[in-house]
Amino acid sequence: MSDHVVDTNVLLVASAVHPYSPFDDTHVPITEQRTVFDWLTEFRADTQRQMVLDDLFKIYEEYRNKLSDQDFGLQVIHEKMQAVRQVNLAWDGNGHAVVPVAFGAFDPSDRKFLAAALTDPATISIVNAADSDWLEIEAELATAGVTVVHVLGAWLRESLRTR
Repeated sequence: MSDHVVDTNVLLVASAVHPYSPFDDTHVPITEQRTVFDWLTEFRADTQRQMVLDDLFKIYEEYRNKLSDQDFGLQVIHEKMQAVRQVNLAWDGNGHAVVPVAFGAFDPSDRKFLAAALTDPATISIVNAADSDWLEIEAELATAGVTVVHVLGAWLRESLRTR
C-alpha cells in the first residue's frame, strides 16, 4: 500500500512526544508514542507514499479541529498536502461519509477514513495508532479488502484485552 488515510489519533500521539508540539494529552505510553512518531516521520520523508483526503476536506477539518499549527502531526499533514491523493466520497444528511451497510454501526466520525480507503482498498490503507474501534471491525474490514496499519498493534490489542 502506497497511500494512507491517517486516523487523527496517529497525529495526536506523534505530536504528544514531540518536544515543541503543545499537544500532550494522550494515554499512550512514551515508548509507544515514539514508535508512532517514528512512523509519521518516515511517512513524511517518503515521497512515494501519499496522504489521502476526501473531496470536501472533512478529514483535514478534523485534523484542524484537534491539532494546532505548532503540532508535529499537523505540520506533517501540511507537507504531505503538496502531493495529496484526493478521493470523492458520498455524504449522508448528517454530514457523515456513506459506508456499506456492514459498517452501519461504526463510529460515524470515523466513517470518512473508512470510506476513503474503500474507494481503492488495493492501494489505500488506514493508519491507526490508538483507536480500538478498528480492531472491533476487523472481520468486516477483511471482507471489504480494507487494510488497517496498526502502528501499535500489539500494545493496542493488549490494551483492549485488559479493559
